[in-house]
Amino acid sequence: MLESIWTVGEQVLILFILSGVGFVLGKAKMIGDKFSRDACQLVMYVVSPCMMVVAFQRSFERDVFHNFCMALLLSLLIHLLSITVAQLFLRKKTERAAALRFSVVHSNCGYMGYPLQTALLGTIGIFYGSAYVTAFTVCSWTYGLMQMSGGRVKASAKTLLLNPGIISVVVAMVLYFGSISLPEVILAPVNYLAQLNTPLPMVIVGYQLSQAKLLSTLRGRDIWAAIFLRLIAMPLMSLGLCLALHADHAVSVAVLCGAAAPCAALLSIFVTRYEGDKSLASSLVALETLLSALTMPVMVGLAVAFL
Repeated sequence: MLESIWTVGEQVLILFILSGVGFVLGKAKMIGDKFSRDACQLVMYVVSPCMMVVAFQRSFERDVFHNFCMALLLSLLIHLLSITVAQLFLRKKTERAAALRFSVVHSNCGYMGYPLQTALLGTIGIFYGSAYVTAFTVCSWTYGLMQMSGGRVKASAKTLLLNPGIISVVVAMVLYFGSISLPEVILAPVNYLAQLNTPLPMVIVGYQLSQAKLLSTLRGRDIWAAIFLRLIAMPLMSLGLCLALHADHAVSVAVLCGAAAPCAALLSIFVTRYEGDKSLASSLVALETLLSALTMPVMVGLAVAFL
């Protein structure tokens, strides 16, 4: 048990050392908001899709595909459960409460989940982890969009399907089911770009930490309720679901890596787009990211030890 927590803790520490680079550069004003925005675009539209394609460059195996479907089922159930919990404990119909509900439901499963899944499980971790990201994408562009827009924007098939997360999954799945292996001249640069998925997002997170006003985030019991639900309650409930459905070990660990991550950086993007409380969003993301250094090793370590 302790060995499992220590193993996960080492990987989380590596991620935070990488984010420390972004923190120092941000404090030294060597990078700024423009870098953060542009880097986010690069990760969203290029790096993550490339990583998805690399993860799906494998021969079709019935057992592995069955596990992927189990990971997708678990991920959808976790997101439905988190929506129910968020609506139950954060009921106020205010802009602040909507942001907190978003933070409970949506984890940073891409930026912090993928690197940890890779470290613990290799490419099969990304393969199963992509199921969690697929559920996250569907949820964020439906429930999340309606929450953060205050109901001004309704979910549609266009917003759901025409986003880089879903498009990359579809392309990767076509290659997977078609047993299409990319030629080396294409796969090599795709691999190089995919390898940016660990360092670049962590530098972005570090920069966001350097700009956050953490003291203002600490005020209000609703903030701490949201943090508790995101970092402790939801991972434990996810662990229970994995146990109840007798999920495969690698599937469970991959899913827990996504479920135990702090709230998604997408919160800041949506808040900016719909003119919400930017200070609340950036500070909440930053504070949860810091606290996840303590909670993620325990939560994922439990999955490694018992599932």
